Amino acid sequence: EARADLDLNVRSEARARRRRILDVVLDRKVTSVYEPIVAVESKTVFGYEALARGPQGTPLHTPLAMFRMAEEEGLVFELDCLCRASGLKGAVGLPSGTKLFLNIRPTPIHAPNVRAERLIRTLAACEHSPSDVVFEVSEQESIANFEVFKEIRDYYRDLGFQFALDDTGAGYAGLEALVEISPDFVKVDRSFVSGIDQDPIRKTLLAALQDVCDKTSARLIAEGLDRLEELETLGELKIAFGQGWLFGKPTPLRAPEG
Repeated sequence: EARADLDLNVRSEARARRRRILDVVLDRKVTSVYEPIVAVESKTVFGYEALARGPQGTPLHTPLAMFRMAEEEGLVFELDCLCRASGLKGAVGLPSGTKLFLNIRPTPIHAPNVRAERLIRTLAACEHSPSDVVFEVSEQESIANFEVFKEIRDYYRDLGFQFALDDTGAGYAGLEALVEISPDFVKVDRSFVSGIDQDPIRKTLLAALQDVCDKTSARLIAEGLDRLEELETLGELKIAFGQGWLFGKPTPLRAPEG
C-alpha cells in the first residue's frame, strides 16, 4: 500500500509539473526583460540582450527552470519559439542600428518551420529586420554536429542575421565552438571578467582572447560588469563591449500591455 501511495504521488506530481509548463506555453505566459550591451569606448548602448521570464512568483520564473521542465516534457522547441517571439515583441521601437541579442537553442533552430518566411514575417510585424538581430548560442548548450550547425549559420547569415557565442569560458567546449562556429561576437563569461582590474591572470587571459578575436574578425563582449574599475580595464585592453549590472539591471523596454 505504501508503494502504491508513493507511485500515485509520483504520478500526480509529474502531471502537475506537466500542467505547469503546458500552462506557460499554451497561454504564452512568457515575458522579456532586456540588459544593455554598451560600447566601452563611447559608453553608449550598442544593443540589448532579451532575457525570458516565466510567471512571477512561481517555480518557473527563471529561464533555467522553464527549459529544464520543458526538456522533461518534450516542449523545448515550443518554449524556445515562445521566448524568441517574446523577445522580439518586447523590443518594438528600438532605435535604428541597435542590436537585439536573442538566445537560441541549437536543436530548435534546425526545425524547418523556424526558418526564413515565418521568422521574417515575425520580424516585420515587430518592426525589426534580420540585420538588427544577433542569435546567441551558449557554449554550454551541446551542438551535436558542427557541420550541420554551420549550414544553418550560413543560411541565416545570408539573410542578414549575426551570431554570438555566449558563456565563453564557462565550460570545456569554448575553444572548439569558437573555431567551428566562427561567431561575429564572443561573449566572455562573468567568471573571467569579475575583478579583472585586480587580477593579472584574468587580464592576461582576456587579452589573449581579444587577440584571437582580432584575428578572426569577431568582437568581444565582457559579461558581468559590476564596477567602473572593471570597465576601465576593458578600455585598456581595447575590448569593444561590456554588459552587466553596472549599466542597470534587466528591465522591460516597454510598459506592460493592458
